[in-house]
Amino acid sequence: MRISFAVCFIILFTASCGKDKFSDKPMLKLKSVSSDYIPKGGAVQIRFEYTDAQGDIAGVPLHVQKLSSSFPCADNSKDPTFIDSANYLIPADLPPSSNQKGEIVITWEYFQLQPIPCSSLDTLEEATFKFWLKDKAGNISDTITVPPITIEK
Repeated sequence: MRISFAVCFIILFTASCGKDKFSDKPMLKLKSVSSDYIPKGGAVQIRFEYTDAQGDIAGVPLHVQKLSSSFPCADNSKDPTFIDSANYLIPADLPPSSNQKGEIVITWEYFQLQPIPCSSLDTLEEATFKFWLKDKAGNISDTITVPPITIEK
């Protein structure tokens, strides 16, 4: 079952200045994480800055991997980790331009964090999220790792 995720992308364009360095490989830089503790019913917002010399990231997926302190569950019946490359797309109508610079904002509601308890004693999870892009030319950005986030279950 495919869940529709609340992902908000804010794209800002700036012209290249003499001091800016743009690479064919997309570059991601973590700007902020709204919280390192998510209670039941809470949410988290993660902001990235990106640059891309070719400006060819419109419509490409933002890959996400969740690593969980609860994995593996003792009975192997549940897996609170995931890798997703289908639900987070850079808007397809982003106009191509050289030396693109902008911001990507992801807002996850509690259920989208997939806090799966392995047992009744499993009440907290420490999760790490990794993000990366692959542009249309096949260039892969560095992987950005968000500092651990504690999720209440």
